[in-house]
Amino acid sequence: MDVREIVLSVLMIISAVMLTYRWLSLVHNNVDFVVVFFAFLLTFSLGALLLSMMLRMRRTVEELESTKRMIAANADDLERRFEEKLFVYIRELEERLDEIQRRMYR
Repeated sequence: MDVREIVLSVLMIISAVMLTYRWLSLVHNNVDFVVVFFAFLLTFSLGALLLSMMLRMRRTVEELESTKRMIAANADDLERRFEEKLFVYIRELEERLDEIQRRMYR
């Protein structure tokens, strides 16, 4: 988590509390601190939810990049093994063709 994200979350919480306090003091001329507390709780949970989603997305991106590297390494290994087997079969086929050509020229 970056410091910027934490600062923005704290700013979101403070602004929600101050907005609720000012709104209640202007409209009703008395402030109900239970409402202010629940506004704090709502914005705090929203900020925590957003931060956890961002962390989960970062972990998912890291896992995808790791999987991508692993697939690339496995593909290279698979290609190398396939070429080795194919080379063996081609060499055997060439030997048989050479043998057939020698028999034809006798």
